[in-house]
Amino acid sequence: MFLKNPSIMHYFGKSDTGKKYDHNEDFFALPVSNPQISISKQDIRFKGLLFVLCDGVGGLNAGEVASQMAATWILKDYYSNNSSSENPGENMRKAILNTNYRLYNLAQEHESYRGMGTTVVAALFFEGKVFVFSAGDSRFYNLRGDKLIQITEDQSEVWQLYKSGQLSKDELRFHPRNNIITVAMGTEKDINLQSYVYDYQKNDLFLLCSDGLSDMVGDDDIKKILQKKRNIKKKVNLLIDEANKNGGKDNITAVLVEI
Repeated sequence: MFLKNPSIMHYFGKSDTGKKYDHNEDFFALPVSNPQISISKQDIRFKGLLFVLCDGVGGLNAGEVASQMAATWILKDYYSNNSSSENPGENMRKAILNTNYRLYNLAQEHESYRGMGTTVVAALFFEGKVFVFSAGDSRFYNLRGDKLIQITEDQSEVWQLYKSGQLSKDELRFHPRNNIITVAMGTEKDINLQSYVYDYQKNDLFLLCSDGLSDMVGDDDIKKILQKKRNIKKKVNLLIDEANKNGGKDNITAVLVEI
């Protein structure tokens, strides 16, 4: 089995430090042929298109290390797995769990990495479906026609207040504890991954982003930008510009996939 018409997907990603910090703890990985991590065009053709975005947490440079390692290892582990492509979602889940275990062990073995972790949102496009896994508060959105849907749920303190009706979506963005996540890769041996399976169709737009974007730009404004008659590179740049215009209080990362 192989991915049908992979060329009908266009994608672009970009990361920006924002205005508050002088370093970037966000990292994203795209499904491109890369000999350094042993991914070939054939791997992508047979196993689908996997996108990974991570937002690191932890002191010193540990967050930056965690996000880069996590995104790279997940991509490499998934594409190097020789298991049947009949169950791509399960292969993807195993790649994320394996990466979590490796990060956890690394943090236990090296004092400089103690306490490091990272959020993750990963999306695999395969045979008309997108398999999504997430941990933390990095998000995955779908724009279909005039409707923007946040497919993932944040694993954070304030998300529970939003779900119970105590906060609106906009109030959630400005809550003083909106940056406190309840799950992160690398902080525990086992991780509570959220999983979703979603059908995609022609003209869909999918957005993976860190909270540096979603905290600075509300859903209505995200939708307005995604609906503009622009190519996806321009739309990603507009999203990041808007986040910086609104304060740029964190690193900002966006990956846009167009069907």
